[in-house]
Amino acid sequence: RYGKLPMLVFPSTTNNFSKLNYRLETIEGGLPKLTNVSKIYFVSINKSRILELERIKAKAAVLGFSQAPEKADEQTYKFVHVAQPAQLTVNIIYNSYIYGYDWRSDADILGGRDVPNNGQALVEAKNFWQNLGLLAGDLADGKAKFTYLALNGGELVPTTALSEANFVRVDLQRSDKDGLPVVTPTNLPVYVIFSGAPDRSKRVIEARYAYSKILDDNFSTYPLKSVDQAWNELQAGGGYVANPSASSGQVAIRKAFLAYYESDTPQEFFQPVFVFEGDGGFVAYVPAVSAEYSQ
Repeated sequence: RYGKLPMLVFPSTTNNFSKLNYRLETIEGGLPKLTNVSKIYFVSINKSRILELERIKAKAAVLGFSQAPEKADEQTYKFVHVAQPAQLTVNIIYNSYIYGYDWRSDADILGGRDVPNNGQALVEAKNFWQNLGLLAGDLADGKAKFTYLALNGGELVPTTALSEANFVRVDLQRSDKDGLPVVTPTNLPVYVIFSGAPDRSKRVIEARYAYSKILDDNFSTYPLKSVDQAWNELQAGGGYVANPSASSGQVAIRKAFLAYYESDTPQEFFQPVFVFEGDGGFVAYVPAVSAEYSQ
C-alpha cells in the first residue's frame, strides 16, 4: 500500500483565478498522453543541529560575519555584520540562507554603474554559492534566468536595458529530473542580486538559497491523476496560477506536460505537477499525485 503524501502547498494569492475560462488549443488538438506513475523522492532534512551550527558559522565567515549568531528560534539563526549594514539568516534544519545588504543606505551602491552582463553575472552567482559550498550539481548544470532592475521612486523595477540597470538578478534553476523539467513559483528558490558598485565587498545586495536536496536512492513510485482529471480540476478553479496573463476572461491553453515542482518553502517530498501553459505567458500547476494518496 502507498503511504499518503502531504498535499503540495502553493504560495498564497489574493487574486481570484476561479473566474478564468479555459479553452484547449494545443498542437495535438487535445490533451497529450502522459505517464500514469511517477517517482516521489524524499528530501534531506538535517537532524544534527549542533554540528550544523558549526558548519553555518564557517559559511557565514566567508561572507564576513565574524560574530556569533543570534538564535531566533530552534531552527533559525541570524548573523549581523560588524562593519556593513548586512545580515544573514539561516535555517539549520532545511539548510536555507537569506542574505541582505541595506543598499538604500549606501551611496556607493546607488551610484555604481558597473552592473555585470548576463555572462559575468552567471559566473559570479555560481562562484558565490560555490564559495559557500552550496552549489549543487543540478544547480550548476541547470538553466539561469536574468532580470535587470532599475531604481524608480525608491523601488526596484524590471528594465530590459543593461545600460539603465542598477542591479541584475540571477535565478538558478535545477536541471531536469528523470527526464522531466523542474518548475517553480514565480520566484525561483535560489538567486543572487548584484549591484554595480565598484567595491566588490558590496557586489551582492541580496541572495536566497532554499534548495532541497533530493535523496536519489530514497523514493517510491506513486499513481498519478490522468491529464484529463488535472484539466478538469484546473477548469473548476483548482491548482495554482503561477503566472497569470489576466485575472479574468478567456485563456487559451497551448501546452500541457508533467514536471517536478520545486517550492520556495521547505518541502518533505519532491513531487510532480501537471503544467498548463497558455497565451501571454500564462502558467498554471495542478498537483499530479492521485488524490487518494494525498492528505
